Amino acid sequence: MLSQTLRSAAQLFRCFPSPRQFGCLLLLILISGLFSGSTEAGISGENIIVVVNANSQDSLTLANHYVQLREIPPGNIVMLQDVPDGLRVSLNDFREKILRPILNELNRRELAAHTQVIAYSAGFPTAVDIREHTKRLTDENQKKYQRPVASINSMTFFYRWVLADSPDYLGWGSNFYARGQFERHFANPFAGETGETFKAAKTATGEATTADDWTKAAELWSTIADEFPTLHPLNIRAAEAFANAGDMDAALERFTLATASGWANRRYVEESASLQKLDSTEGFAAVVEQLQDVPMKNQGPVPFSASVGWTSTGHLIPSNKGGMPYMLSCVLGVVHERGSTLQQAIDVLKRARKADRTNPDGTVAFAKTSDVRVTTREPLYADGLAWLMSRDRDVEIFSSKLPTSNKRYIGLMLGAASFDAKNRSWSMNPGAIAENLTSLGAAFETNSQTKLTELLHAGAAISSGAVAEPYSLIPKFPTPMMHAYYAEGVSAIEAFYLTTTSPYQLLIVGDPACQPFAKAPIDFVRMEIGEPMDDNVPINFFWQALPGNKNTSPTAAIELYLQDKRIAVSRPAKKIEVKLPSTLEGALRCRAVLIGRHTTQPRIAITDTLVLGNPNALPTIDVESTDNETLQIKLACPDAERIELKHLGRVVAETSGTSGSVSLTPDKIGRGPIQLEVIGHIGEQGIPGKVQLIDF
Repeated sequence: MLSQTLRSAAQLFRCFPSPRQFGCLLLLILISGLFSGSTEAGISGENIIVVVNANSQDSLTLANHYVQLREIPPGNIVMLQDVPDGLRVSLNDFREKILRPILNELNRRELAAHTQVIAYSAGFPTAVDIREHTKRLTDENQKKYQRPVASINSMTFFYRWVLADSPDYLGWGSNFYARGQFERHFANPFAGETGETFKAAKTATGEATTADDWTKAAELWSTIADEFPTLHPLNIRAAEAFANAGDMDAALERFTLATASGWANRRYVEESASLQKLDSTEGFAAVVEQLQDVPMKNQGPVPFSASVGWTSTGHLIPSNKGGMPYMLSCVLGVVHERGSTLQQAIDVLKRARKADRTNPDGTVAFAKTSDVRVTTREPLYADGLAWLMSRDRDVEIFSSKLPTSNKRYIGLMLGAASFDAKNRSWSMNPGAIAENLTSLGAAFETNSQTKLTELLHAGAAISSGAVAEPYSLIPKFPTPMMHAYYAEGVSAIEAFYLTTTSPYQLLIVGDPACQPFAKAPIDFVRMEIGEPMDDNVPINFFWQALPGNKNTSPTAAIELYLQDKRIAVSRPAKKIEVKLPSTLEGALRCRAVLIGRHTTQPRIAITDTLVLGNPNALPTIDVESTDNETLQIKLACPDAERIELKHLGRVVAETSGTSGSVSLTPDKIGRGPIQLEVIGHIGEQGIPGKVQLIDF
């Protein structure tokens, strides 16, 4: 039996004894020592930070539902106390009262390494006044078309610029994560010495006539590729040059490295005369078979990562090597008189959750009218249609504001100032993306034009709209490739940012984690406590591979989390053992995340709670009474000096001694499925109880 053993740092558990009592290995050593592949991609509950307005009952309630639906760990909830009122906030207030407190909490809780999405609950401004940035613009086109209002989620996405007080996010192509034309793969993303080496390699390739010439070019490409292994096109170029030099072993090695680090397009390989020289080389066909047979007009989808940066060619590299970091962001719901009711916002999230991995058969449809809101993107329809049709997806073009059929849609791309989606013969499959290019789709301060929320109420899982006049410019809206990438298996939030190169005005609303086409593993992980020995108690994770199908992928890596902290990343192993000090007591939240071997790196989490020490010593929660306005709860813990009660990671009540009663009201915890955690304190030791779900 393959077995991996880990020694975990006690500082991962803030409820447990002081870390000063233990001499343990550092977390990063554990991770890097086990698995060298990149797993900072894909999205599931542990990657989402839910930001809540602690003074808004609607915000608390919507968060309660989303946390329960997506199994968001309690430690991933950030409560903010001083959220500015209204739909619009100043840039300074956004930075100092919203953005900076969130990022500070992520660093304090050591969550930044695996955070991919910041999702705002209800009760937040939707727009940010950025006139102090737009007034610095010097380019005449930017001055004319980049209006001084941005969305809250885009300013979170561009957090690096916001913290630096820089207006550079106002460029037409400021989102390097977004995909571009296929040729962009092979552009030079470097400056300085590395950029000169790239130019030399390109020149050597263009001038090569002999085997020695090709070998020189291959070595130049290989030099850069070895320094930047995630830039897979470099290894493609190296493989082509080695093949032309007649060194098939070196060519196959470089080609294999390229595919292992992200190269996914089969058609390019089949059309490359240089790579086809490898056709009779053993192992080449097997690698090619794993690639995607899709058009070469556009770059393919890639999973997002916030822990690294992105180059101007759309590839990830470490931030300290020049990559630009981003953070995906959206709003879970806009509860407003011109937006959604609280119940409508909840219903959107519930429908979206049901869609995951269902692989629905719905149609993707595009409007075709003479409206400039349609004609702006119509020239790009062919790209999306070609990709979807190559994957046997049903597509449609209709010549009206909205479809007139009775079909079920999984994707809609519209362009109209106003429409009525209430009286319709068509419907949307759970998980559908539907959006509309218009000027004021997210400008909730005005009645003018239909708001994006109407598409959510009609059945979409996620939608978007501009918070201010965008001037019908393509970079400000998703391209039709959004639906193609979504069908490949990326999450809904990735699909938006993959296809919007200048998203600063785009408000994205709905469930970011919805992924109906994700090809996640279906393997199983069982968790149990082993026999204590040598002052340690092992937590064992037993992985079992199960037969997959065309809509799943094999497990490439496993992430392990204890008490909401990631403690290890491992290759699949039948048994992975984590050793903890035997003095720890309490309920231990365990999570194993399986990451699929697929270009989109799909993730699926398996959770359990294990009890360390005496189960009879656990603190408990008992509901004494409840009515419409008050939840009365009794807390108890043997030998406790005091007992804390937490809601979404925040202490909401405390009692002295071994037991006591507390009252909770909706203004403090919201309504819906309330997740409560009790912690009994004995001296310096905290004993966590099991998280309990109470409907209030």
